Amino acid sequence: MPEGPEIRRAADRISKKIVGKEVHSVNLIYPPIVEFQEILQQSQIESITTRGKAMLTRFDCGLSMYSHNQLYGRWTVNRRSTEMKWNRSLRVEFLTNKFAVRLWSATDVEIIPTSKEESHPFIAKLGPDILDDSCTPSLIYDRLKSKKFYNRNASSLMLDQSFIAGIGNYLRSEILHQSGIHPSAKPRSLSDDKIQSWAETTKFLSELSYDTGGFTVSEKVALAGKQRGEPKRAYRHSAFCRNDLPCHYCGTEIVRIRVANRRLDFCPECQDLCEN
Repeated sequence: MPEGPEIRRAADRISKKIVGKEVHSVNLIYPPIVEFQEILQQSQIESITTRGKAMLTRFDCGLSMYSHNQLYGRWTVNRRSTEMKWNRSLRVEFLTNKFAVRLWSATDVEIIPTSKEESHPFIAKLGPDILDDSCTPSLIYDRLKSKKFYNRNASSLMLDQSFIAGIGNYLRSEILHQSGIHPSAKPRSLSDDKIQSWAETTKFLSELSYDTGGFTVSEKVALAGKQRGEPKRAYRHSAFCRNDLPCHYCGTEIVRIRVANRRLDFCPECQDLCEN
């Protein structure tokens, strides 16, 4: 599932093609939203933004398209002449003179009043967006120390979108690894310095992933892994998808566990529960 950085990058890419541009054709193929075809066809796109893993496409008629890719949804941006050769189901299509912006296979797509975005059942439950400027390390620190979250296991807390919106599986492993937090540790058991490191790493790695297209290590570390013959899924991270490979920091083998049936990779040495 795409995480906050991937959805924000998709929104950026799409915005360059259709926001403030003349969109000649809006095609709503997904049955739950086809009734809005006519009004959106006559509207222009004012902005595209994200909230966590959701995207909001706002039209000048006062409506917004809420979309969540979940596991299988995908946005594409191509020249109109590009032939798409795959079996995905087309949901939405925006056509300009030169480009085609399309949403495929998503099943969570709605048209809602822009004025009621914050009341949407998914958005209303979200915590601060990790990529928003207002979501600072200080804010994350305060949330980790709050009564609502301080007694939660790190592994489950990091995927709770009401805690921080936009963090998913790979960022969870990376944040916990690089801040030295054991998956079972709880904020209440950690020192203030440790919690501060956790908060700062959460913000830093999320922004790094957004800036680099999914990398959570430095260019130097990634290049070294690539030269060793590691696959991209491994050399782009410090822990995630590096199970059975040595930890960058201590050389201990990265271990994979499953929490709520989702994979989590960590270093038993750097993230020793006894030290947490």
